[in-house]
Amino acid sequence: MSSTATKLEHLKNELKDRNFQHNKGLSNEVSYYILAYDPKDYPMVRKEIDSIERDYNMETIGRNIREFNLYQVMWKLLEQKGIKDAVFEMEKEDGIEYLSEQINNVLGMTDSDNELVKYVEERINANSIVLLTGIGQIYPLIRAHKILNTMHQIISDVPVVLFYPGKYDSLSLSMFGELKEDNYYRAFQIN
Repeated sequence: MSSTATKLEHLKNELKDRNFQHNKGLSNEVSYYILAYDPKDYPMVRKEIDSIERDYNMETIGRNIREFNLYQVMWKLLEQKGIKDAVFEMEKEDGIEYLSEQINNVLGMTDSDNELVKYVEERINANSIVLLTGIGQIYPLIRAHKILNTMHQIISDVPVVLFYPGKYDSLSLSMFGELKEDNYYRAFQIN
């Protein structure tokens, strides 16, 4: 398994690659990638994402890097729906499983055009590369496989990279290297 630093370097090389930018060489697969990393490496990952956003842009690679922190997006959407303040009370009274179910229902997470996907879709264009962060912060309220399974049905013409604090073996996801999620096999590993 590659180190987090090696994976980040590989990603930076990929971002400059025209084939990566234009979804070439993927045998008609969706251009979704997962950069799984050891959770203890989060400070390094955050620093590199900031560097990528600063240094990789239309002038340098011909693409716009668009980061979406899924945790922050979830809170924005809940606030727009006027239920942000009720979340804490719901968790306290009914537990995390019930809260997760309710958030997934409110955001329509089983629908391909769910609120989270629409939020991202409305903020990108054909020249975008999407970086998804915050999946560790949003867990277990919304699961990575749910986001990826619905998003690829709507956002299929730009590269999407999910930064995942855990393990991905091209078949299954394991949050923080311990908590098994449902299988997801459509994304390519950034190694």
